[in-house]
Amino acid sequence: MSAPATTASGSPQAATTVALFGYRFHTGSAEALLAAIAARRDGRPRMIVTANVDHIVQLSENALFREAYARAAARTLDGMPLVWLARKACGQPVHRITGHDLLGCILADPPNFAQRVFFVSARQDAADALATRLQAAGLPSGAVASAVPPFGFENDPAYSRALAERIRAHGTTLLVMGVGAPKSEIWVDRHGQALGEPVVFCVGDALNVAAGFLPRAPDLMQRLGLEWIYRFLQAPRRLFRRYFIKSWRFIGLALQDRTRRSAN
Repeated sequence: MSAPATTASGSPQAATTVALFGYRFHTGSAEALLAAIAARRDGRPRMIVTANVDHIVQLSENALFREAYARAAARTLDGMPLVWLARKACGQPVHRITGHDLLGCILADPPNFAQRVFFVSARQDAADALATRLQAAGLPSGAVASAVPPFGFENDPAYSRALAERIRAHGTTLLVMGVGAPKSEIWVDRHGQALGEPVVFCVGDALNVAAGFLPRAPDLMQRLGLEWIYRFLQAPRRLFRRYFIKSWRFIGLALQDRTRRSAN
């Protein structure tokens, strides 16, 4: 896996980022990151990706995913193993920023960049529940729209084109992708020019958690890096291959990355 070790938000100070796996990841708070991203004007979507162990494994295998990551406006450290590696690499405090954290920053009191929100969700009831929360927080009726794309939509040019046009026509300032990785990231990167210039959260199942349709692991399990066990127990058939077969590759990738960084 090779990619330019670009900064997390274009030109932040090096002290707010850490280099891992060929990318730079934001190490500060979610609030500071969102303020920096909202202030930017890139002429394309300002996508925030939240890296976990599965992402690192997929990045080693998927060129389109690597391209989307390289062009992302910011990358955050979601998985605790990545947070631990980052802390060791930079010797400074490192914030974990998950999709849950990003959504938490906009649901109770939507900031200026979240005044026109579009959810791309795996379930309509989840999108509707979040729309209700945002309206209760002060957004007017019609400020929130959503779509539940069919399976395989990312490979359907006509549907993707229509969806991108709908997102842009809505005047979307915040696009929330809740259909999983690497699908969300690759789709946004591929259709960026048609989407306008929204801030983009790629949050996966965090959308369903925020809507109240999925539970999240207790705080202690999160801090100990055991949230994956809780998630596996919620969907063992879907997640078995990810956690018990593919994820072992992460150990080798982490050792390779450490060797590369030590040699530089």
